[in-house]
Amino acid sequence: MRLFLLLSLISFNVFAIDWNDLEDGSNYKLIQGFSLPQLERSGSILEVMPGDQVVLAETVPLDMINVVLYIFDYKNCPGPQMLTDMEIIPVNGTSPVVEIGAQLEKNCKLHVYIETRDLMSNSFFE
Repeated sequence: MRLFLLLSLISFNVFAIDWNDLEDGSNYKLIQGFSLPQLERSGSILEVMPGDQVVLAETVPLDMINVVLYIFDYKNCPGPQMLTDMEIIPVNGTSPVVEIGAQLEKNCKLHVYIETRDLMSNSFFE
């Protein structure tokens, strides 16, 4: 069992791309899922699944708060009017654990916020 867990962590790290290496206009696949609470439907959850496809549309440095905003076109979006709350998500396979903020905005834009100090860590994309 320990060997399986170790191999799972190693395989996650082998395929994950560092946040700093993500490039505008490139296609990526999620290797980690997460849940985002929907705004317009109280109690409804958007499940973002491993294997979902995104395209990095834009990278925006938010220097005043030491954060970088990654804006992705989310290909499995259930509808262009859907909005979610921001959720804090720990990134699997990082040590110490890196946490990002994520939310879905109108027109299927997945916003991912990461602190600049964590840019050299593994993302949850391949």
